[in-house]
Amino acid sequence: MKRKNTYSPFNNLISRQLNLSDFNFEKPVQNCIKRFKNQFKIDLNENKLINFIFYTYNHAEECINKYSHYFSNHLYTQPTLFTILAMKIYLKLTYREISFLIDLSDNLKKFFHIKRAPHYTTLQKFFKRLPARILNKINQLILIENDIKPEMIVLDGSGFTNDNADKYYAQIRKKERKSYIKNHIAIDVKSRLILNYQTQKGPKYDTQFAIASIRKIKKYKPHYILADRAYDTEPIRKCINEEIEAFDQIPLKKRAKKGKYRLNSPTIFRNKIYRKRNNVESVFSVIKRLFDGTNQSKSTKLSIKETKLKNTIYNIHRSIQIN
Repeated sequence: MKRKNTYSPFNNLISRQLNLSDFNFEKPVQNCIKRFKNQFKIDLNENKLINFIFYTYNHAEECINKYSHYFSNHLYTQPTLFTILAMKIYLKLTYREISFLIDLSDNLKKFFHIKRAPHYTTLQKFFKRLPARILNKINQLILIENDIKPEMIVLDGSGFTNDNADKYYAQIRKKERKSYIKNHIAIDVKSRLILNYQTQKGPKYDTQFAIASIRKIKKYKPHYILADRAYDTEPIRKCINEEIEAFDQIPLKKRAKKGKYRLNSPTIFRNKIYRKRNNVESVFSVIKRLFDGTNQSKSTKLSIKETKLKNTIYNIHRSIQIN
């Protein structure tokens, strides 16, 4: 009895025809959607995502022109591109992944009135030319719709890094980035909506944003302005008491020896009211947990814009929860 030759050139050089079933890809589209669900923990039929898409698209239509130019290709409207960009931040995806995800969903393409998903470079170019004033316009529209009348406003700042390198590698190579994007916000304690935000390249002291931020929230006529001990300066307290005509709830530093409003602050300070300041820490926590505290943009200009976009998307997310 002859043994079968399994090492012949005929058996090695000529392979058999392989099907998708050999690689467990009988249903490639369904497997891809399942992978997205498991990796990013999202449900494509979940009401939160549907509400977010509708809410974002409707607000973008009111604040952004339909097309960037009369002679453009008119393949995708600007509200559509902005909504897809917001979905990218909301789901913590890359440009390639969000483009691929939309290509898989016939319902999303039908909603946006498009035949195919935009190329990832189209989204990148749109984000690059998107004016920051559009984000402020959408943010103000959200605040007007919710009829914000804050009694207490909290000021604080936090950093958003754009370095994805491993910290251990950065230390041994001595290439650890020390700069970051400083995000300074003013929120309403009751609704937890961001009333005003300022972003710059850090490191920056919070006091450099404080007076400009206080003057911009003057129109809300708050009763109390809350901040931590870092804001304990005489110009900031003077601005709150004289220009805003509100009460400052800022702890006094131990070495304070002069200043009219600083020395008078212990008489008006209420610890029960000051505890509400923790709401601003919760807002930063939500932004960094849901939308990532590390920016994906490489340049400082785009990283600043990305931080502003996260603030606007947070207000959209929070407004849906309120309503």
